[in-house]
Amino acid sequence: MEQDAEAAQFLKEASLSVKKNAYFMRKAMDEDNLREALRYSAAMLGELRTSFLSPQRYYELYMQVFDELGNLEAYFADEQSKGRTLAELYELVQHAGNVLPRLYLMVAVGCLYIKAGGARSSDILKDLVEMTKGVQHPTRGLFLRAYLCQRSRGLLPDTGSPYAGEGGDIHDAVDFLLTNFMEMNKLWVRMQHQGAPRDRERREKERQQLQDLVGKNLTYISQLDGLTFELYAGSVLPRLLEQVVSCKDELAQQYLMQAVIQGFPDAFHLASLDALLSALPELQSGVKLHAVMASLMDRLARYAASDPAVVGQLLERHAFEKFVESISKVAELHGDIPAVSLVEMYAALMRFTEGVHPDKLENVNRVLGACQRGLAGKGLGGDAKAEKQLVALLSMPLGSRDAVTVLSLDQYPPLMGLLSRRTHKDMALKVVTTTLAQGTCVSSLESVEMLFKFIAPLVQEGEDDDDMDEEDIEEEQVMVARMLHQLTAPMPGLQFAILRAARSHLELGGPARLKHTYPALAFCGLKALRRLNAAQQQQQSGAAADADTDAYANGAEKDAERAAPAAAPAAAAAAAADAAGDAVDAESALQWLLDVALQLAEVPAPMQALRLLLVCAHVASEEAGLEMLAYEFFEQAFTLYEESVADSRHKVTALQAIVGTLHRCYVFSADNRDALTQSVTSYAAKLLKRADQCRAACAASHLAWQEPPAAAAEGEAAAAAVPGRQPPVRDAQKVMAGLKRALKVVAAAKQQRAATARGGKGGAQHLPLYVEIVNHYLYYLARGVESMSVGVVQQLLELVGSELSQYDADLDAETRSYWQATQRHIQCLKAADPDKYAGLNA
Repeated sequence: MEQDAEAAQFLKEASLSVKKNAYFMRKAMDEDNLREALRYSAAMLGELRTSFLSPQRYYELYMQVFDELGNLEAYFADEQSKGRTLAELYELVQHAGNVLPRLYLMVAVGCLYIKAGGARSSDILKDLVEMTKGVQHPTRGLFLRAYLCQRSRGLLPDTGSPYAGEGGDIHDAVDFLLTNFMEMNKLWVRMQHQGAPRDRERREKERQQLQDLVGKNLTYISQLDGLTFELYAGSVLPRLLEQVVSCKDELAQQYLMQAVIQGFPDAFHLASLDALLSALPELQSGVKLHAVMASLMDRLARYAASDPAVVGQLLERHAFEKFVESISKVAELHGDIPAVSLVEMYAALMRFTEGVHPDKLENVNRVLGACQRGLAGKGLGGDAKAEKQLVALLSMPLGSRDAVTVLSLDQYPPLMGLLSRRTHKDMALKVVTTTLAQGTCVSSLESVEMLFKFIAPLVQEGEDDDDMDEEDIEEEQVMVARMLHQLTAPMPGLQFAILRAARSHLELGGPARLKHTYPALAFCGLKALRRLNAAQQQQQSGAAADADTDAYANGAEKDAERAAPAAAPAAAAAAAADAAGDAVDAESALQWLLDVALQLAEVPAPMQALRLLLVCAHVASEEAGLEMLAYEFFEQAFTLYEESVADSRHKVTALQAIVGTLHRCYVFSADNRDALTQSVTSYAAKLLKRADQCRAACAASHLAWQEPPAAAAEGEAAAAAVPGRQPPVRDAQKVMAGLKRALKVVAAAKQQRAATARGGKGGAQHLPLYVEIVNHYLYYLARGVESMSVGVVQQLLELVGSELSQYDADLDAETRSYWQATQRHIQCLKAADPDKYAGLNA
């Protein structure tokens, strides 16, 4: 801190001195006193002789002097009009007492000398570039040569320049800039050896601040109009690379290689690729070669994207093979190269081949293999950055290809094996995301096994599960569940083989994962089963002998149009499997679904398992026509209801689902249906709350009265074609019995309220139940239930009306609105059929 304060004070004093001498210099110029002007200008320039300032502060002082030199150059130009030649001035300024001011003045006058045409440009520039060797202090020398480079920029004997011809040619311009560059680079490299070793880090930062001064020479070379590839390849590039390699400085080599790659045209790099790559292994081990390689490959990739003809040139020059060889050579020579640097080089190579040769999958495999060999024996060493780069490398092919194709590359698994479980899981999630985004259909058993092998950390239990909360697990497993719907095969036997394989992997995920993935797995099985049933019904209706395969495949094509090329071999394999006795039928498929549902119940996930059992029961009944299996599904659902559903709210929800499903099943014989119905009725009576008992009793009454089944969904056979389907149940006596039980429950609820002396609005809580029962009565009256007459309904309406009148003051707005809607419904019924509903009066 003290040193910085001293430097700041020194800069302040030097700046005041510059301003003072500049003032007297301008005053002398106004008085046309050349000798005094030169004296004060030398004194002003003498402030640049300091070695006490850092490069940043020295730059501030230099820019202040640079601005004043512009006034001095204008004065020198006016002196020529007064009869004093620039040759005399050029000689005169060389009498300055100190080297640094003398050289600044020589550069200023020499450039004016060239501009006036008083001397050959090449001679003056050569003289100046040699004279400036007199300043060997790194900071002072760099800024002096930067001034020379900047002032001479427009005075070079470039092709088409007014200073070419007698003043020299393009070779002289190139030679001047290259000589100045090499001298500046030597000064720049020398800075690292000045001062104490403990200040090395500070010096490196200061050197980075000066790197653009050195690179300015290369920029001016690249902008020369006369620079041809022949001149570049024959003179410029060899001298540049020789200087870069020979300086043996990591910072200089890093920057200068980047400057060469970024500064010169892409066409030059393409034609001189061998020379550039041959220099890389000779660089210091600390140079970030991955950054250099990435810059070169990215430039060539963009060049190829802008001009299709370049792709052919890259192929002719075997650019990809040369990059692979160069990286391998670098890795071999620098055995201690960090894993992150090595992976970054191959990541850059992957970007190159993906941009230039996106159709060459073998190039992708070759890059992965080369990277794996480079990391063999050392691995990633626990480097998080290296893992991140490896993930980027493995992710690149997934951007333009489907995941199944990429994962099938033989060099992909070894690299995935280098990742930690956490990173492997992230990569697995990316594979799943890509599969979903691209809509890739996985249609072979081998592909499914391979896919689950890669995403194993995502679907299996692991040590890191303790660090994950329920929300994180759910987010991951929802993606896996979505992916299961991409497992689509054109043949039923293969489809269920794929699902069985998927299940064998999913069941390793433990309860936390199964409750998210098993429902999706089961519904994939149901989807396949429905196609199979549709195919069998089509066959039974007179289709061709192979209609089951065609119908199933036609259904699968809606989900797997993009997987058509892969479906052909999969279909052949499935056909062979079916022929070998592995064909699947509806009964075996439903047995498999039953096992999945029961395993889901053991998670435990009772409500999910119960819903799944009910869905399967309906499919077994209405699509497969298998009464015994449908009964088994209901039996397991009832067992689950009794043993695993404890929460009263869940019991109500589950019972509603059971009633709804059973009401839509027509396959059961009278005995089996009676057994199921009686169980439901018993469950309804055992609910905790009176209101739930009442609603459940009303719902259960519908099990005794079925409407004819609706037509099958589009694409399926007619409902009547389902084997084993029974006529709709029409038992008016049981309907009335169920409704009477509901009325008794309401009466019991009313008495319970009165007995507990819960007055106020609580005494009217049974009224909504009365209104609900009225609506059930009206429903059955409209359906023509024999025992349900207008008189019976009217008696209930009078009872409800009386109750509502009694508790009118306590009636809540919702119940009042419900009753008014019921009254409007009755009016609509009477308007539609006056004869039938004439006796109703609400």
